[in-house]
Parts: sequence; structure tokens; C-alpha cells
Amino acid sequence: MAQETNKLGNRFSRGGHEIEVVVEAEALEKQHKRAQVTLKQPAGKTFTIHCDEGPYLDGDDAAPPPLAYLSSSVAF
Repeated sequence: MAQETNKLGNRFSRGGHEIEVVVEAEALEKQHKRAQVTLKQPAGKTFTIHCDEGPYLDGDDAAPPPLAYLSSSVAF
């Protein structure tokens, strides 16, 4: 299908896009968790995400809780 340009000048295809994300996650001490996120298609960078819980769940509150990432992703 032909590509079109939107008002921001970005290219898109009405045929859709293929996206591939690879995530490796691990539980650390207490409530700390770490995930490595790699955007494979389209090719992108690898990011490391940390999360933790507050003291009410025996965490250290050293990073956002998992629910903060989930709710943020919905908002974006």
C-alpha cells in the first residue's frame, strides 16, 4: 500500500506496522525488580527499568512501583 504523510510529517502505512519488543525481567532482593527492554523491530535501544514497592509491602521505595509503569503506559 502507498504510504501517506500526516500533519506532523511522520510516515505511516495503512497496512500496519510490525513491532517486536523483548523483555527480560528478574526479581532482586526484597521487592526490587529489574527489567531489560529491547526494541527489536523497528530497531532501537535497550533500556533498563527498575521498580520497587513501598515499606507497606516490605520494599524500600527506591523506584516507582510496577503499577506506576502500567498506569503510565496506558496514559501515553
